[in-house]
Amino acid sequence: MQELPPELAANLSYYRTPEAIDAFAVYHFHPGERSLYSKYFKKGDRVLDLACGMGRTTLLLYEMGMLIRGIDRSGVFIEIAKRRLPYLDLHVGSFDRIEESDSSFSRILISHNGIDYAFPEAQRVDALRECARVLKPGGILIFSSHNVRSFHFFSPYYRDRLGWRLRNTLNAFKEKAYILEGAEFTFYSAPEYVVQQTEAVGLRFVEMKGFERFRSNRIDNLLSPYIHYVFEKPLK
Repeated sequence: MQELPPELAANLSYYRTPEAIDAFAVYHFHPGERSLYSKYFKKGDRVLDLACGMGRTTLLLYEMGMLIRGIDRSGVFIEIAKRRLPYLDLHVGSFDRIEESDSSFSRILISHNGIDYAFPEAQRVDALRECARVLKPGGILIFSSHNVRSFHFFSPYYRDRLGWRLRNTLNAFKEKAYILEGAEFTFYSAPEYVVQQTEAVGLRFVEMKGFERFRSNRIDNLLSPYIHYVFEKPLK
């Protein structure tokens, strides 16, 4: 078996802890999710839910009428989810090596910043490339990603983690950085970097959506702790 980088091994080890199981065993939409899924997904769409954890979005989109399959690298998460939700289509797998045919899903999502726990960054790029392969032409990819610009000293977020935010303030002037956040190594990047990286694998940027706080998309997208991105696979 190929030895994992220590950062990725640390992330996977965390997903086996009782604390992680409690954190991921909550079934509700996070800010921005419901509006985007309602806008771009419709009943009957064939959806691939990558890094699905214990099936949070898998369950909610199933209840909205999607034909959905959930995949997560954590066997612990999938085992628990199958016991709780035996009617869902759930499998162990990795988003950088998707075991699905080319152009087989009309919609793909990676919810709640799941792509940011890939390590090294090459695994993240492989995941985006795999999404582009598996999407049908005209299909939609939605994922969220941590925003490195949110570390600016004037950001109103992270008030409950002030010391941690201050230690990372200088990262706001970088285009990307891996940051130890609790027990997980997390990828933070600038919005323009996310768009450039994802378009490089052949997907077309549609829109981004930050937290709605300042009545200005520009400011919201600058300061939001994480941002949702929508991309489309071109028809040709």
